[in-house]
Amino acid sequence: MSKFTYEVKGEYNDWVELKKENVILHYGSVFSLITCINSKLVSRLNYGTDKYYTSEFKKIGDLIITVPVEEDFSEKSMYTPLVLTIEEFETLVEVSFLDRELLKNIKEATADDIENVIMYNFKNEFNVGMKIMSFDEILENIIAFSNYDEEIKNSLEKRNGHEILISKLQNDTWIDITVYIDIENSVYEWESIVFKEDEFYFRIIDDYIIKI
Repeated sequence: MSKFTYEVKGEYNDWVELKKENVILHYGSVFSLITCINSKLVSRLNYGTDKYYTSEFKKIGDLIITVPVEEDFSEKSMYTPLVLTIEEFETLVEVSFLDRELLKNIKEATADDIENVIMYNFKNEFNVGMKIMSFDEILENIIAFSNYDEEIKNSLEKRNGHEILISKLQNDTWIDITVYIDIENSVYEWESIVFKEDEFYFRIIDDYIIKI
């Protein structure tokens, strides 16, 4: 979570400001930052507004990611994925005064969870005020790729046949690939795929990627 910062404030250290770079993800009570709802361990972020938006903490390998909660899908919902190391997550748990017994409610992320993350990334990047589309509907509207057109199409057709693992771009050599998506007669140029070491990956957020 290197591009995320937080600061605990207030006379009783009960107020927290969580930012991604200069964008406020949460400014409010520490007690709402992490909580348990319907046996799901969730974050409730307000993005600097007077409303709260829920996402669920899930495990992928040695990382924790927040994924959209499907029953909360709407055109007006807000979501930014958090990808945390175990140490970073433990810090947020401590800040939130969470009952550690509730940590047993963290489940493993599924392929559907990751597809929902990518779907929301597209919606957020272009501020698309449309009906929430499924991941498959977004794929159906792809008209081209900037490179490796046929190879990526083949990878997308065979996706989900492997273990779900998030990795991080560090000092690797990779190629960024633009996806061209036609929705309602508007073409969106979405730089969301990475080609590295003969494999294709979707960007989750910043330098975190997941194999297609």
